[in-house]
Amino acid sequence: MKKTIVGSLLAGALLALTAFSAQAQDKVYKVGMDQTDYPPFATKDTSGKWTGWEVDMAMAVCEAAKIKCELFPTAWDGIIPALQEGKIDFIFASMTINDDRKQQVNFTHFYYDSVTIIVGQKSDTTKIDFDNPDSVKGKVFGAQNATIHSKFLQSRFSKTAEIKTYDGLDTALADLAAGRVDYVQEGRSTIAPFLATDAGKDFEEKAEVPKGDPIMGEGVGAAVRKDDKDTLDKLNAAIKQVATDGTYDKITAKYPELNGMLVKPTY
Repeated sequence: MKKTIVGSLLAGALLALTAFSAQAQDKVYKVGMDQTDYPPFATKDTSGKWTGWEVDMAMAVCEAAKIKCELFPTAWDGIIPALQEGKIDFIFASMTINDDRKQQVNFTHFYYDSVTIIVGQKSDTTKIDFDNPDSVKGKVFGAQNATIHSKFLQSRFSKTAEIKTYDGLDTALADLAAGRVDYVQEGRSTIAPFLATDAGKDFEEKAEVPKGDPIMGEGVGAAVRKDDKDTLDKLNAAIKQVATDGTYDKITAKYPELNGMLVKPTY
């Protein structure tokens, strides 16, 4: 009788373990990304499909981690709350690693970095001095809302200049082209496509944002919930694999506009 009971218990435990393993394998990770176009990192085509360097990189990381993933476009200013509430499993959306965000989420090793610049009219002769707010007195800056760029501009120039924020970079650039703002701040790799268009032909890089400001952070990483060490470990290992086995370079080669724009992680 004891053997029968023990055998039944073992069989039940084995079935439960098998069911749990199958459930784990069937899990689909929801990848949080910005719901606005962010070329060449993420762009939605006419059929509704998302493409771009970061989309390709996210899928390559998922493949290396041996997990199933689907993209989950989310409003940028709500993307961290969506992660914390379990609506998404991790963020892979050009989110800069900085001290403020580290209080809310855990980050992987950075998977790229990019120089940050301010662009404006070629005819503008203003010399932007980051240590002298009066150098831009009366000017209007644009940046995407809830980003390191809007926070940096607020911290440096809000006393003497107007800082306008937008739901998406495309709207900020449209206002720049229309003359409604004087400058827009963004990563060089992200803003380069605009400068190469007809709409951006009269604009140029006016200043490079200095390194070392804590707001500007430590590169771009994937973000996970504070208590999700399993996903963090999987993503870290996968990012390392993608960066060292040639996949990273293969993906980046598909986007010549990013040539020389990205700092690749080293191990």
